[in-house]
Amino acid sequence: MKTKNLLTLVLTFAFIMSFTGCQKDTEKIQTNPGNGQHIAGLKTAAVGVIVSAGTVVNGVYKGGIPLTSDNSVTLKINVLAVGTYSMATSTVNGYSFAASGSFNSTGTQFVTLPATGTPAATGINTFLVTFGTTCSFAVVVVSNNPIVQSSCNTNYTYYEVANHATQKIWLDRNLGASQVAQSSIDFLSYGCLYQWGRLTDNHQCITWASSYSGTPVNGVTSTTSTKDNPGNALFVKTLKTPFDWRVPQNNNLWQGVSGINNPCPAGFRIPTNAEFTAEVNTWATKNTTGAFGSSLKWAMAGYRDFPDGQLYQTGAVGGYWSSTIANTSKAMILWFSPTQGFTLDDFRAVGYSVRCIKN
Repeated sequence: MKTKNLLTLVLTFAFIMSFTGCQKDTEKIQTNPGNGQHIAGLKTAAVGVIVSAGTVVNGVYKGGIPLTSDNSVTLKINVLAVGTYSMATSTVNGYSFAASGSFNSTGTQFVTLPATGTPAATGINTFLVTFGTTCSFAVVVVSNNPIVQSSCNTNYTYYEVANHATQKIWLDRNLGASQVAQSSIDFLSYGCLYQWGRLTDNHQCITWASSYSGTPVNGVTSTTSTKDNPGNALFVKTLKTPFDWRVPQNNNLWQGVSGINNPCPAGFRIPTNAEFTAEVNTWATKNTTGAFGSSLKWAMAGYRDFPDGQLYQTGAVGGYWSSTIANTSKAMILWFSPTQGFTLDDFRAVGYSVRCIKN
């Protein structure tokens, strides 16, 4: 039998990329061989493409802080032929991502590229990675400087945290919360419950006793205000339309970083309904699990209702005010429970949680 000195492998495939983050690399449709294992007696390079929609950036990136094992990017790969792979980005802003190994089977698989280095400055960094296609992903580097603000006769310290998918920067916890949520029912992360449009005048203060109970620090009044500042720390309860603490209503409250009564620290503001919608669309599941699983660690403080000023559904639902006006007399909120997550409108006299977004 005549010995064949050359084994020829012919691989034919076609694909269509509809993601703007990726483009076909016409020079190279497979990675260079890495230090992977031998496949069927041959040390060959794997063939496949990156599925851009499956890219997830993991961890918090802070300027001047060395990266750890929590920092990485996970790529979704459609493997077309088994073999070794080696994927790496260039260094941007002092850090990079890289990994090598072997694919032992075809089909959809996930590869995690650990990050190394130290981000030199804050901002949005764009990285390119190639495997069959060249794809881009963005990493948001936030400041490590503490943000201190007084509320309820207490100084609270906040830090920045980012959603890499939306490229938005938020406070890492609710206003008036002593810590980032360790679970969706972590009462130390519940914080304050604000009536829409009110300033930080202590009407919002709650003393939380457990994941399911708390006591408002100040009492209630049935007297609505004709001014933007009620001049007291009482929660306004009402049974009359338009179910607002301020009558006549003022739609200009909480509008932007310089908005009237903006309760957020300098440079931050109340998010819009559109920003809440974008946030929900990045959750793995649109419910409590997805909300807490996000980088923002949303918690379920429940709400304080306008007919009586009492707390309801604490530890059962999460509600967060937006700055967006709805139905002329209401405002939009982010709402989630163990079974659902979306935005809807509610009366402005209700007390909900507040999470601030950077302008």
